[in-house]
Formats: sequence, structure tokens, C-alpha cells
Amino acid sequence: MLQALWSASSGMLAQQISMDNISNNVANVNTIGYKKNRTEFQDLLYSQVREPGMELRNGQVIENGLQVGSGVKTAATLMMFEQGVLQSTDNLTDFAISGNGFFEIIMPDGSKAYTRDGSFKVDGDGYLVTSQGYIVNMETEDGGLMTFTEGSGKINIGSNGTIYQDKELFQLEAYTFTGDGELEKLGSGLLRPTDKSGEAVLLSEIEVEEERIDDEGNLIASTEDQDYRTYYQVISSDGESAYTAQNTFKVDEEGRLVTLEGGYPLEPEVYIDLEAGEFSLQAGDVVSAGSDGIVRVPTEAGRLNIVQFTNPAGLEKSGSNLYIQTVNSGAAQQAADFKLSQGSLEMSNVQVAEEMVNMIMAQRAYEMSSRSIKTADEMLGTANTLFKR
Repeated sequence: MLQALWSASSGMLAQQISMDNISNNVANVNTIGYKKNRTEFQDLLYSQVREPGMELRNGQVIENGLQVGSGVKTAATLMMFEQGVLQSTDNLTDFAISGNGFFEIIMPDGSKAYTRDGSFKVDGDGYLVTSQGYIVNMETEDGGLMTFTEGSGKINIGSNGTIYQDKELFQLEAYTFTGDGELEKLGSGLLRPTDKSGEAVLLSEIEVEEERIDDEGNLIASTEDQDYRTYYQVISSDGESAYTAQNTFKVDEEGRLVTLEGGYPLEPEVYIDLEAGEFSLQAGDVVSAGSDGIVRVPTEAGRLNIVQFTNPAGLEKSGSNLYIQTVNSGAAQQAADFKLSQGSLEMSNVQVAEEMVNMIMAQRAYEMSSRSIKTADEMLGTANTLFKR
């Protein structure tokens, strides 16, 4: 009877630990990159009252033995690395991993930690960091840590973790018009100036006025504050000069930059030396010019370090959405089977409905264990009453 009390109490303790894990899962239902825990149970040692196959004095053999269990214990909590739902944020410093892989984080003491939470920021020194300010490991071509400095262009990271930055190639002659009138449309995106539009002038030749302040102390808008529409001069099919507002050009078979629509070459013509591999461009490649006429192309600058483990369930959770490598997890190695999504975050893989079912099951098991203690106590009371008689 006393064994029933101990067995039931172990069941209550085990279900309490299970409830703690369920509650933690539910609490982290909106935690980015969180992986739910599953509680695993094991039965305890058994008291061998009678061995199976024991032979009695009369020669009879007892086929089945008699064992009494001593309860249950929580053996482990297993992390379930099922893929969470990807949520689009359109934030260039948000990243989500689909498949295997972890972001590698450099801790203040130089050690490494790992996370699936890709909600990063850029700090004042240009490093990509976590919400706690820990540096995300991004290696440059020479093995150093990569930074995003001012003027280096927007962050652009490919699905394999390769980091691209805009590299300035050359500057095209960009024009605007002195008047506010409409240009004459020629078709295929070509335009010609009219009396109302005024003459075409190079943006580089427009003088920038210094800031001026009126008598009341108000800032007078300068030429620098004005927003000019950018046009590029091309050679039309009739051999005459025309203008286009298109800022995207293609490299033709001769290495010449031409408009995407109509294939009109720039004037003056711009050639790329294809044989020399100039600017790493080839025939058919497309480039875009900014409002200042500068052509920039994304070039590989480094790599966001994504790692994987032989047994990710063996990692140790350390809080702040970070994992620590252990002997059970194995050593970190370069991830292969993954896809990185920029502008998205991986949400928690906790299913609220599933956790509610687990919660009900844990509650019922706890109630039954407590009922077992009450019943065993009543049976002991009955036996004690009979003994007194």
C-alpha cells in the first residue's frame, strides 16, 4: 500500500514537470525562432516479488512472474526542430532559415552561440547584431568580420547566405530639362524636347545654391533641395538624338549599353570590354543607374555564417533565443541544406491547440495520481480499523 503512495506521488511530480514545459511552450508561442519542448517519461525500478518460470515444491512451474512498479520519472525534454511559419516583414535586416541551420553569434567573451532568431539590427559600428547587441558572424573574403558602413549600399543577402554590396562601376551622363512642359513622345519610351520642356542640361552642370535664410529666419529652399527628373540621351532608330527616362540598360553582344525597350544605345556610346571581363559583366547582363547617373552592381562581399549540427536536439538552451554547443549536439559545421529568406522571420513552431490537448492530458493524469493517493490512504485507514478490532 505504501508503494502505491510513492508511485502516485512520482506521477504527480512528473506531470507537474510536464505542465511546466507545456506552460513554457504556450508562453513562447510568439517568440521568434522558438522550438517547442516535449517531455519524455520513463518507468522506475520494479520490485521482483516472484520470478517468471519459478518452480514450486509440487513441481508446478509459474509461467508469469509478479512485479510491482515504483512509479515514473521525467527522463528528458526533447526540442522539436519542426519548421516554423515564415512571416514577411520587408525589413532588410530580418532573416529566416528554412531547413537546417543556425545563425552563429559571437558572444562578448569570444565564445560562440547559435540562434534561429533572425531579427537583427545594424549597430553604430556597422556590425549586424542581435537584439541584445551580440555580433552576428559575417565573414569577409579575407576571413575578417564584415561591417555595413555608411555609403556601402543596402544590405542584400542571397538565399545561400552570400552577402552582396552595391559596387560603383561608372557614371553615365544624366540630363534634366529646364522647363516644366511635357516632352514629345516618340514611342518605345523615347522623348524629344519641346519649346515648353526647354533644353536638356547635364545634372552635373547645375549649380547648387547655398542655403539662404529670409528676414523672418525661415530657410529658403535651395537648388540642392529640388528633385530633378533624370533622363539619358540615346540614339534613336533614325540616327537622331532622343532621351529616355529608363534607367535600366542591357549589355548587347558588342558590349554596348542599350535600353531594355527598343535596344537604343546611349549617346555617347558606352562599351564594356567583354573579353577582358571588365566589371564582371557579360552580354545580356542588366545594370541600373541611380538618379545621379551612377551605375552600381551587386558584388559578393562576404558570407553570413550558417552552421548545422549532427544532433540539434542536443543543444543547450541558454535564454535570449540562444543555443550553446554541447557534446551531444556535436561540433558546428557549415550548413548545406537550407534556404535563407531576407525580409522574413521564422515564428515559433508551437501549436496552441496541440498544447491545450497536452495540458488537459497532464491535468487528468495529475488528478488520477492524486486520486490514487487518496484511495490508497482510505485503504490504509480501513486496514488500520480492522487491525484495531
